[in-house]
Amino acid sequence: MMRTAPWMMAVMLAGPPALAAQTQAPCGGLRFDSGRIVFGRPLAPQGAETDACLAHVAQALLARPAIRSVTVAAKLPDAERLDGQGLAAAKRAADVLVAAGVPRTRVSAMAPPSVEGEPAQLQFAYVERPAQPAVARLRAASGAVEAGATEAQLLARTVGDALYPGELLRTGEDARAELALADGSMVRVVENSLIKVGAIELMANLQRKVQLDLLRGTVETDAAPGGAGSIFEVRTRGAVAGVRGTRFRVSAQDDGTSRLETLEGKVALSAEQAEVEVSGGHGSRAKPGSPPEPPRPLLPAPTLVGPRGGAFATAPKVSWRTLEGAATYRVEVARTADFAASVQTYDSASPELAIPGPRQGKWFWRVMAVDGDGFVGFPSKIYAFDVQP
Repeated sequence: MMRTAPWMMAVMLAGPPALAAQTQAPCGGLRFDSGRIVFGRPLAPQGAETDACLAHVAQALLARPAIRSVTVAAKLPDAERLDGQGLAAAKRAADVLVAAGVPRTRVSAMAPPSVEGEPAQLQFAYVERPAQPAVARLRAASGAVEAGATEAQLLARTVGDALYPGELLRTGEDARAELALADGSMVRVVENSLIKVGAIELMANLQRKVQLDLLRGTVETDAAPGGAGSIFEVRTRGAVAGVRGTRFRVSAQDDGTSRLETLEGKVALSAEQAEVEVSGGHGSRAKPGSPPEPPRPLLPAPTLVGPRGGAFATAPKVSWRTLEGAATYRVEVARTADFAASVQTYDSASPELAIPGPRQGKWFWRVMAVDGDGFVGFPSKIYAFDVQP
């Protein structure tokens, strides 16, 4: 089929990888924050728990290749520091990092003065100098959002963190993430999803090339305008191609089926050497070993009944009008009207839902209808309610 669109998006669909084992963080959790590694609890200068935490820190450092150096500081009482015990503790910790694979040339040790009343502890500072520019940043996040070089090296990430080519990003149960890509596109990653960030090349005349791998779950993309010859690839087990300004969802299901829902623009779904063009308001899917199905209309936005505002002592019941063709309804409740983070999703077989609680403050809500084959339609208008116990 002929397409006049000057830019393309492709998605190669891959099989769902095995889930990495979830283990409790030995440091009480850690995060990288503006040049410092922040732990969930103070890290004692030595001991079995400290050694386990240091091994975890080494894995985290190896998973972030942009970190060029790390400094281990042992903050002990001044009497012990002046006696040389502080520097010895810092060097001992540095040796553990080196033994775990961190290059010795990138690790240094020091024993700065302690702060009165502070427990003896190890602290870490780092310098991040990317060997290559970041291709995305975490614009919004809620719940368990992790990233790393491999599934075994995934660690918690926070808003503002950079992602580099080849890194994985995973969302857990009831978690969401929104990525701002280097080309200006936005990618929303829903719960229980896994994506791999590929290269993003920005060239002359607004030409660009973007590559993402959807390994599991669902992403919704707002592709930024691009010049002639631009390519936006979201690869699963087929290929999706679209035009500038396109909004679309791609899902990689556990059984290997790929589903496309085009909200705006035109997107082509290809699999098994066949291709269909899916325009805004339509969807298609490709089952394993089969060509894409003919496009079908997506369900329209449901009409909400209420509440359309107001204050309540407890979380209210929300309702909407029955929509023909809907098998179920998906209700989203969020703290912000853009539904970028802190989103809670509930399914309802009837056109109403008692919002689970307890909760407090202002909440936004919207509804989408889902047909019998799992295609998700357009979102409704957004309304809000306040819970003031």
